[in-house]
Amino acid sequence: MYNDNQKIYVRGGCRLEGEVSLDGSKNSALSCMVAACLVENGEVVKLQNVPDVSDVRILMEILCGLGKTVEYEENTLSLSGRITNCEVPAYLAGKLRGSTYCLGLLIGTIGKAMVGLPGGDAIGERPIDIHLQGMSMLGMRYTLHEDYVEAECSGRLKGAEIYLRFPSVGATCNLMIAAAKAEGRTIIDNAAKEPEIVDLANLLCAIGVRVTGAGTDRVVVYGTSQVRGNIAHDIISDRIEAGVLLTSVAITGGRLTLRNSTPYHYNSLLHQLRLAGVKVDTEENTVYIDGANCKDAMRVTCMPFPGIATDMQPQFAVLCLQCEGESVITDMVFPERFAYVKELNKMGAGIKRKGNSISVIGKSGLTGTAVTGNDIRAVTALICAGMIAEGETVIDGMVHLNRGYHNIIDKWRSLGANIEIR
Repeated sequence: MYNDNQKIYVRGGCRLEGEVSLDGSKNSALSCMVAACLVENGEVVKLQNVPDVSDVRILMEILCGLGKTVEYEENTLSLSGRITNCEVPAYLAGKLRGSTYCLGLLIGTIGKAMVGLPGGDAIGERPIDIHLQGMSMLGMRYTLHEDYVEAECSGRLKGAEIYLRFPSVGATCNLMIAAAKAEGRTIIDNAAKEPEIVDLANLLCAIGVRVTGAGTDRVVVYGTSQVRGNIAHDIISDRIEAGVLLTSVAITGGRLTLRNSTPYHYNSLLHQLRLAGVKVDTEENTVYIDGANCKDAMRVTCMPFPGIATDMQPQFAVLCLQCEGESVITDMVFPERFAYVKELNKMGAGIKRKGNSISVIGKSGLTGTAVTGNDIRAVTALICAGMIAEGETVIDGMVHLNRGYHNIIDKWRSLGANIEIR
């Protein structure tokens, strides 16, 4: 990881070309790290393919504070020990969204919790009311304070039938973790279908929790007090990193061979690239693209899986700048995720917003300048804009890049990008 105070300097005029492999999924790693802590019998749970990003490091600190022993070496996390503390400090919880999973862990294992409200990207309102409503149905009582949640339950949580008003990935994960040690069966309807849910379910099954329906809108968890360790679990590859790398290559009109990948996890994105004129071929764990003919205006809608991930919205905005005519991007998940538009417009983009949509006029010439990315995905989009801008683009936002990617700068450099960190 780089120093959070450093800036990113990008020189335009590159054409990315070559071969890279994906890292493990940060989002999946966070939920699996917390779920692994359900094992308290002295046995070890090993998570492999865990990316070395600041969100993972912060969650390690949180879990150690709860009493767990956490060791990290060469992308493998080993978790053991017992939970001896029920408090997640607000100053740590506020640094990442994944900290909220500790609520499900603590209330499901020791029956009490004081968990700071989660942080993460500034991409609009992200309340945890869906999490709290679901856990209340399992028997949790809570008080919501200014910067933390205080919760408790009498005895074990009790399985229940829960309907989520929105298929929230975070709420689905949190409820699965809480239900793992609940008494009886928990049904989560309108559950999120994302690959990260399936990965979490596979880990829970490996430690002895029966889970069915993961990847559909009905997930069923059969709680048990007999979880076990001494298992190893491979974290899935990062579908968002895949999307960033693929769109960045298409933006520059280049070619890429992407290894250690699961194309099904982002098939909607590949379909959208094909519609824009990008040549896409896939094998079981590899994607090949050629962006030389990417030119057709797009209509992109970001929505829950299997749709295009909201995380890819800023990347597509930059890609649309390279296409002919007017493109429209709509975000059905985080309609306020448009702060980066102001920064692209500083570079000459001329993007207009209306409600939860933006219109992008293609073939707008960009000029390098000083810009700021206020979240993980905005920073990567601005880096890609710098790759096609005239002159040098200086991007402030390294703290966010460190949160989400292990070595994406090195990967871009290996493909021919002119990027410096200083």
